Amino acid sequence: MDMTLYELRPKSAPKPAPAAASAGSVLLVDDDPDFREMARIAFLRAGYRVLEAENGNAALAIMAVHPVDLVVTDIIMPEADGYEVILRLKEQKSRPPLIAVTGGSLRLRMELPGMARLLGAEAAFEKPVDLKALLAEAGRLIAARKAAEGRIAEHKSGEHKTGKHEAEAAG
Repeated sequence: MDMTLYELRPKSAPKPAPAAASAGSVLLVDDDPDFREMARIAFLRAGYRVLEAENGNAALAIMAVHPVDLVVTDIIMPEADGYEVILRLKEQKSRPPLIAVTGGSLRLRMELPGMARLLGAEAAFEKPVDLKALLAEAGRLIAARKAAEGRIAEHKSGEHKTGKHEAEAAG
């Protein structure tokens, strides 16, 4: 009779991504702690720094102190809902991209993700969310924002140099 022996070893904990190699920072806004936990784990494993808020008011307070690269917000929440978060951030000169998520569209017979996009969200997902698709869209939006910020910085740097040379030539 053949026997197979197995050795049990403790699973090594995944090494956290170094801060310098961070994929960016994400604010998860949802009144459902289970969804926040699931999304937080997915974003952490992908190398993101994650902040959490249980409603729109808490999210706006966090963003006043901690700038983030992306906001993932539920739409239907107590206090301030996701639409209010979208509208309040839309008023800001420079704001992070927004992804809206909702599980209430079918229940309310409304097109909540479409409305979120109309109000200014760059993307919207129905719950249950495909985490791979959410992470892919998050990466795309953050990369696009960073590229745009880089172009703006280059443009400003070019204006500064041009202005300096013009002043030297005139002087």
